[in-house]
Amino acid sequence: MKKIVICGRNDGGKSTILGELYKGLKNRNYQPLAIGSGVQDEKPYLHKGIEPNYLTIAVPEPGKDIVSDIDRVIRNAINQLKEKNKLIENARKALDELNKVRSVLELGNLSQKDIPATATMPDVVLMEAVGINDGYKAQECRKLADVLIAVIPAGLKGEIIMEPGNFLLDEADILVVTKIDETPRDVTSTTIKLLQRIYRTKPIIPVVATKGVHMNLVLDEVVNRLANPLLLFDTAVEDSNTIKIN
Repeated sequence: MKKIVICGRNDGGKSTILGELYKGLKNRNYQPLAIGSGVQDEKPYLHKGIEPNYLTIAVPEPGKDIVSDIDRVIRNAINQLKEKNKLIENARKALDELNKVRSVLELGNLSQKDIPATATMPDVVLMEAVGINDGYKAQECRKLADVLIAVIPAGLKGEIIMEPGNFLLDEADILVVTKIDETPRDVTSTTIKLLQRIYRTKPIIPVVATKGVHMNLVLDEVVNRLANPLLLFDTAVEDSNTIKIN
């Protein structure tokens, strides 16, 4: 399965981006498996619309942004879904057999409506990195990610953006500027212009994730890369996908 990794500072709104992408990908006929970083428990993710069956929390080792054995975490989550599906299928078969007996005894059939439907198997992984060291230095995020999204709060100081070693800003496929509704317009504009000057070939998308504003543009970029990882955007396409705030 392809992996979408959302990296950045812990105050940047990554979990909200995770929730919005989860819902958006479902609407595009994907079934994501969401992996939280352990910075918070399951409840906030569930409030963001992620279904319990498709949510797991993986707490990284100290000093790491992502748990080292992430493939094991993914396998375990999928195996749990398969086991639940097996139990559901067995319950349906057992109820069918019981209804045959009840029919012979003229007791009437019991409904299967209380037995849940089996779960669709995930076909893409959405993963939130923890975000130590300002959130942009963990090379394991790039190694794991088929699509790497770096989340930058609009009020982030320019010195931090330009700090040496921000590997994940350099390597991100998509830069998402968050909290533009909580940040003075001139500060947001300065942040976006700085990012545009440094990263001329990357999509830079300012969003209000809590309201879904411009998240469709982030989703479009993600889906394009899932469909064609080698897709190259020429300057015209990049400019059209980058929203500028003057």
